[in-house]
Amino acid sequence: MIKSILPLGIITVTLLSGCGEPQTIINTTTTQQRIDIELAENDLFETSKIFAYLDNDVKYLEDANQLFLQGLDAFKNKKKLDSADYYLRQSILKEPSGKAYFELGNVFMDQKNYVQALQSYDLAENLDYQPFSKILYNKSCLYSLQKKNEMSGQYLEYALQAGYNNLSYISKDKDLKSLRDSRHFKPAFEKGLRGMSNPENLFWLQFKKLFPKYPMPHTAPVTMNESELSALQYISYDFEKYISEMRDEKFSREVSKGFYHYAQVYETDKFVAIVYIVKDEFLGLDAPLTYRLATFTHSGRLIDKKFIGGNEYLSEDIKQVTFQKNRTIHVDILEPTYEKNPDDQGYYENPIVATKKIGYQEYKVMSSGKIIETEGSENDTAEK
Repeated sequence: MIKSILPLGIITVTLLSGCGEPQTIINTTTTQQRIDIELAENDLFETSKIFAYLDNDVKYLEDANQLFLQGLDAFKNKKKLDSADYYLRQSILKEPSGKAYFELGNVFMDQKNYVQALQSYDLAENLDYQPFSKILYNKSCLYSLQKKNEMSGQYLEYALQAGYNNLSYISKDKDLKSLRDSRHFKPAFEKGLRGMSNPENLFWLQFKKLFPKYPMPHTAPVTMNESELSALQYISYDFEKYISEMRDEKFSREVSKGFYHYAQVYETDKFVAIVYIVKDEFLGLDAPLTYRLATFTHSGRLIDKKFIGGNEYLSEDIKQVTFQKNRTIHVDILEPTYEKNPDDQGYYENPIVATKKIGYQEYKVMSSGKIIETEGSENDTAEK
């Protein structure tokens, strides 16, 4: 159940139109009540719903903590993975926390359920589990166990840069055996040690970690209500080096654009692909959402960037973007129909009542990180 805004009271006002006919206007915005959302088992890795749930008024912190401690006891002391899995899941459903997701990731790793282990660590990262370096180190172990040694080395480098300092354990951790036996271990270890005193590396890691991950395929919403948008993290202007549009806004006379972390959609041993939202804050909730896809090297250097979804102006058609697992991106071009004719009434406080698909585009993020439009796009009326 998604959080919604429901009117408590309805006020009816009768006015005379220009021709003397009575005109009734119903105002449903005077008194509102927020309804809390609920979590179910299949919502465990639905990042946007987890963040929206955390905004609920009613909290179950004590119950969640008791369940967490039971899960931890089952995992650490009794070595009962199934019981630990159950209690940690129940703790999350009561009140999601970084610590519960982190320990659940550890349980999944022992169960050799590597897909859900990675999803759990991602949520722990999004919920600001500390120390952050331990999540990165466990991801290195996770990739090593799957013999994905280049990615394992990349995350070992990240972990060291973020402050992981148990260096003696790295040489004997059985989960890192595949990495240690590969050619990727030595350069990753040495680069990580050099980066431990490099604040630039840590700064990039702090920026990257703020982008949540979603199960694929994932379709980005073309509109968001206030509670959905507020669940996203605002991108600080401190990170302007990674978002070039921020520099344009920061030094303009009036800063009108808001920037939001939306998602990390892809990651390979060569690049990280993130999506951020740009919104004109002066237009309020009526402002269109613009989705930008950007690819970076693992040191934070921009490779490529493209306007991939939403729209930049209310008068434009809307791009509805779906990200697929294989780094392909499908974009439907939608023509909106407004409640009132925008030529007469404008777009402000003029809600969209329907959309019609008029074309589509296909994109691919290449192994180099370049974003290309592939053949087969069909778009006769909308600008590419």
